[in-house]
Amino acid sequence: MASPFTSRAVTRMIGQSRMNVRCQEVEAYRQAIAAINLSIERCTAAVPPDGYYYVLKDGKIEGRFRSLRQAQAKYKELLAASGYQPPAAKPTDLDPAKEAVESYMDQLEAYWTESHRHARRGGKTMYRS
Repeated sequence: MASPFTSRAVTRMIGQSRMNVRCQEVEAYRQAIAAINLSIERCTAAVPPDGYYYVLKDGKIEGRFRSLRQAQAKYKELLAASGYQPPAAKPTDLDPAKEAVESYMDQLEAYWTESHRHARRGGKTMYRS
């Protein structure tokens, strides 16, 4: 006869599913666009602690999924339906090539500034006994 205190029985007695136990072992996940209140969440305060991925729109649960890929499909569907376009990036006056050259020159200057500290001192017989 099987013991009534096997892991399955204990899980059922406590009222937790396998997903509840797994939520304690995984990190919380959140991917969101705040401008339209759309997010994918797992193991956060806004969703049940059962280990599933939830797609939320304006705080309302739109879907519950076992895998992130399925949740992202629903997320992209809702994003397309909303018609949201991210704001355009502001153009900068910085030239990427010029930035790379300046960065290289700064590194070179820092190297030569510190190089005198690493000079080897002593003559032929310094490390001989």
